[in-house]
Formats: sequence, C-alpha cells, structure tokens
Amino acid sequence: METGKLKIGFLGAGAWGTTMGIKLWQAGHKVSLWEISRIKVEKLSHTRRLPGVLPGILLPRGLSYTSDMKEAVYGIGLLVLAVPCQALRSTLKSLSRVIKDKIPTPGSVVSLIKGLESKTGLRPSQVWEEFFPKVPVTVVSGPSIAIEVLKGQPTAMVAAGKDPKKVRLVQHTLSEDNVRVYRSDDPVGVELAGALKNIIAIASGIAEGLGMGTNARAALLARGQAEITRLGQKLGARPRTFAGLAGWGDLVTTAWNPSSRNHRVGLGVARGKVLQAILEELGMVAEGVETCKIARKLGKMYNVEMPITESVYRVLFRKSNPGKELERLVSRPLKNEVW
Repeated sequence: METGKLKIGFLGAGAWGTTMGIKLWQAGHKVSLWEISRIKVEKLSHTRRLPGVLPGILLPRGLSYTSDMKEAVYGIGLLVLAVPCQALRSTLKSLSRVIKDKIPTPGSVVSLIKGLESKTGLRPSQVWEEFFPKVPVTVVSGPSIAIEVLKGQPTAMVAAGKDPKKVRLVQHTLSEDNVRVYRSDDPVGVELAGALKNIIAIASGIAEGLGMGTNARAALLARGQAEITRLGQKLGARPRTFAGLAGWGDLVTTAWNPSSRNHRVGLGVARGKVLQAILEELGMVAEGVETCKIARKLGKMYNVEMPITESVYRVLFRKSNPGKELERLVSRPLKNEVW
C-alpha cells in the first residue's frame, strides 16, 4: 500500500512523540512538533537535544518545532496525539478553537497516548471523540522504548481503530525501517492494555527494589496480567488483546527495562523514596501512577478482584510498607488459577 509522503503534525514533543517524529522525517515525511511551552520550543530549536529524555540523540534540523498550534496542524494529512494523558483534554480544547478557524480537519488521527484520564476514567480516544465525534482515531501501542527505536533496534507495535481504511493507512505510514506495525480491530483493548500494564510495571519495580528474584517478579507479571485482563474484559475489551503486543509485549518491556519510568517509580518507593521526589527526578510523566487510582476505582465499580493494583495503590498513596504488601499478596487464600 503506497501512502505517499505526508505533512504530519504532532501535538506533544516528549520522548515518544519526538522519536516517532524523527522516524517519520527519516522516511521522507514533513514533520512538525507542537509543544505548549514557547521557552522549550526555542530551546529545542537551538540545542536540538532532549537531555535526560533521549540522551545522546541529536534531533534532525529537518524537524520543525512550534508553540503555535495553528501552524502545527495547518494543511496536515496526519495528526499525531503525543501529549501526556492528563494534558489531552486541555490540548484538544485549544485544537477545537483552531479547527473552528476553518483549518481543515486532518484525514487521519493517531493516538500514541498510554493512560486513562484521571477525573473521568476515559481512554484517550474517548476524550478525542468528545471534541471530534465525526473524526475516527487510530490508537497505536506496544513495546516501544524510545531510545531503542532510534538506535535502529527492531520494534513491533499494533494499530487499532473503528475505521479499517484509516488503520491500514496508519499501519503503512508508521511501518518504516526497524518498526513493524500490526493491525487490530479492538481499539478498546489496545488502549486499556497500554494503560493498565503500567500499574503492573510499578509492582515489578517494587519487587526488584525489595530484592525479589525472577520467580517473584514473573509471578507478579502473570497474575497482574490476569487482573488487568479481567478489568479490560468488563470494560469491553477482548481478552486475547491483552496477550498481544499492547498487553503482554508492552508489559514485559515496561516491567523489565531499567529505563522504564513506571518501573523506576516502583524501584524508588521500594527503596524508601518519596513518590513526589521520584516523579520530579524522572522529569517525565509516569502514567501508571494516575492510572493506578483510576483502575482501582473501576475495579471496585465493576466488582473485579485486583489485589496487585490494590497493593500498588496502598504503597503509592497510603504509604503502606512495600514488604508488608508483598506478604499480604503471598498470604491470600489459596485458590484456582483463574483469569
């Protein structure tokens, strides 16, 4: 399928948005990245670096940075949402004002966002639909550590949406060089898997911080996968999606890679650090922190048993002792292994 070269606008210029912007620019597309902070845009344009976020990477001069949203989206053929999940609503409010200025709505929209909105529990695509109900969005997720993608290491992701034609367009546009994109018709599952696995990655970091070995961490991943799959199914996702790239694949990467933000959160709290200090040290958003609050609430609302999520919540927000929470999980009543 020949997609041709596109003008692509990114809303969000963090690690993942910048990484995909670079890959698409290298493929010959014209790429602009919007960032709300004018100071950050000026710094990026001058230094061409994202220290601490993409260490050692020099950003190509061909990438265009702007804090003017109208400039970022005018005439584009593909819009990519790459802002932090909790910033999406305010970003779309600004975008809706821009589009009302008679700037054509883009032909295809992609969401790279992993998370759930804290106040509503909505998935990013649902937030988008509140503002632009007639424009379908394709969600993209999967195991994708940014620095590995930029180093040319093989990476596979999955694109899912309600419009098969647009999903195929996104699949072929993003499948370049070392990046391979699969298709799915379960956007609910792909989004939920990409968001909920971050909670289990925090749990894995806690286990490592407590000195637990691979037996304990593997058990946490397997049982964590079970509980987020149960919740996902209640919310309309297909269970098998959680066994794919957006679920199990991304969970393994996020739980085991030392550069994973959510893993580092778990590691930090297990070693006695204060949550706020860990987040400030990261300098980036760890989506699993807010997602843990939402998932716990949804689990209670839909009567889904989520013991690992509950323990992570207690450690993060009630200052519960991580070691005692691990003991609590191990001492739960014996039962069948159910999903």
